[in-house]
Amino acid sequence: MFNKLNKINKIKNCFNKSIYQINYSSKPIFKEGITNVKLDRDNKDGTSDYIKLHDNVIMNTYGRVSDIVFTHGKDSWLYDMKGDKYLDFGAGIAVNALGHSNDGWSEVVANQSKKLTHLSNLYYNQPAIELAQSMIASTPIFDKVFFANSGTEANEAALKFAKKIGIAKGGVDKHEIIAFSHGFSGRSMGSLSCTHKSKYREIYGPLVPGVHFAEYNDIESVKKLMSKSKTCAVIIEPVQGEGGLEAATVEFMQQLYKLCKENDCLLIVDEVQCGIGRTGQLWAHTRFDTEKCKPDIMTLAKPLAGGLPIGAVLVSDKVASEIKPGDHGTTFGGGPLVCEVGKYVFERISQPSFLKEVQEKGKYLTDGLKKLKDQFPNSILEIRTVGGLFVGIQLDHNVSDLVSYAKSQKILIINAGDDVIRFCPPLTITKQEIDQLLLVLKNYLIKVNSNKK
Repeated sequence: MFNKLNKINKIKNCFNKSIYQINYSSKPIFKEGITNVKLDRDNKDGTSDYIKLHDNVIMNTYGRVSDIVFTHGKDSWLYDMKGDKYLDFGAGIAVNALGHSNDGWSEVVANQSKKLTHLSNLYYNQPAIELAQSMIASTPIFDKVFFANSGTEANEAALKFAKKIGIAKGGVDKHEIIAFSHGFSGRSMGSLSCTHKSKYREIYGPLVPGVHFAEYNDIESVKKLMSKSKTCAVIIEPVQGEGGLEAATVEFMQQLYKLCKENDCLLIVDEVQCGIGRTGQLWAHTRFDTEKCKPDIMTLAKPLAGGLPIGAVLVSDKVASEIKPGDHGTTFGGGPLVCEVGKYVFERISQPSFLKEVQEKGKYLTDGLKKLKDQFPNSILEIRTVGGLFVGIQLDHNVSDLVSYAKSQKILIINAGDDVIRFCPPLTITKQEIDQLLLVLKNYLIKVNSNKK
């Protein structure tokens, strides 16, 4: 008995000692060279310190296009640690629709953050209901909204809704999806399965089965894949963002809608990048005539909250009536902070006067690019746009040199493939700022063509 008590006391002493060491150690253990690195945000020469630490603590999943660390922005301009400013023609990949640090936007963020930021979907909140009201009131096609946190999540939800409805109607075989060449739907497993580029897909196989790729703008290729007993949905971008700003034709989309109706499958339009004013129209799909092309589901995200993470899925009553509590969900989607901001952004962009300005500035940009194409016909092969501030130019060479040159001239532009530049600036950009871009492009093309001689 005495030996047992002695052993128990020894164990207790060891346990108490370990607790003491954990709780009261006077010297915390740090990873050498990481957590004890001192950083100074105000040091104009501190860029390399931040980039070095970035490489040590953040996963290498992005090919950064520059060695710049930005500190703040205002309107169409970004400012780096050195104090240099850059004209932003990418807008965070078509996200910052009202520019950086917009006064009205910032005020809404500040006011709502003092009231309620997160609630979960166990309870109702006013901003989500009001944003949904504004969105549904703007379209005759859609009747209900599901909120998410990104375009990928919005597309994932849309695919799940389509699969549930397809299987309910036609059994387990009616689960297949038709997507399109050069399309980009996202990076989660379902949306990645509908993303065409092999370099994004091949390392994660096998992906979701039953996804087939048709040729964009080729109705015959869709017909070959379509099956009334197997196809539950078609997902398509009205204008392909990552795919080089190729636009679906009116004729093709009307034929596609008719084909979907004949085969009892849903038509999903992915307006994550091209929607909410980007093309000069509130919705990109309205170009196809909503009487002759009436999508069942529309997905949105990038510009909706002007820089905060949000996604949305708009559906018809036909779709909404099939989805029940528990079929899908999200912790953060539809939160009061992001929806209050989304309501401000959406209602501002929805104004006819705002959209008219986007159309005018888009035409101004396109006209300027056409003049450059006339001057350098062998360098600019094609200008791609359906209107608004979503414009692409295809060059006769890889665009990486142009991206680097523009950066050296303090203008930020982004590619959409190897030979296409995508211009998607803040919708509030000015004509004077567009002129600055056009001048840099002209100087680059002069340089390129002089080197060819």
